[in-house]
Amino acid sequence: KIIINEIKINKYNYEKTQNIKLPDVIINSNDIYCHYDINNRGNFITDQNIVSEVIFYESQLDFNSLNNKIIFIENADPGYDFLFSYNIKALVTKYGGANSHMAIRCLEENIPACIGFGEKNFEKFKNKNRIELDCKQKTIKVIQ
Repeated sequence: KIIINEIKINKYNYEKTQNIKLPDVIINSNDIYCHYDINNRGNFITDQNIVSEVIFYESQLDFNSLNNKIIFIENADPGYDFLFSYNIKALVTKYGGANSHMAIRCLEENIPACIGFGEKNFEKFKNKNRIELDCKQKTIKVIQ
C-alpha cells in the first residue's frame, strides 16, 4: 500500500511539473521567473528536398514503421544510432545543434535533417501526415 500510494503521489507531482516551462539556458535565478521562448529555425543538414510521411518516434514503436518516413524525435544521443539501420528519409529533432552527434551522423550518411527545430516548431509538425523538408531553402511545410 505504501508503494502504491507513493506511485500516485509521484504521478500527481509529475503531471504538475509538466506545466512548468523553463528556458533552455538558465544563467541566474531570475531566468526561471521570466523568459522568452526562442522560435528556433533549426540546423538543416544537406541541401536535399524530401516529401514524405511523418512518424513521431516513441519507444514502443514498431521499428519497421520507420522505413521511408521522416522521423521526428525529441532528442537523439548516440544511443539512437540504430535509426540509421532503417531506410529513413530524414530526421527532425526538437533539441540539438549543428555540432550535435545526430547532425554529424546525418551529414556522414547524407540524410536530410533539421536538428534543433525548437519546441514550438517541433510540436506543430510532429503529428502531421506528410511534410516537405527543404534543407536548401531551410523550410518545413505541411503537404496536403
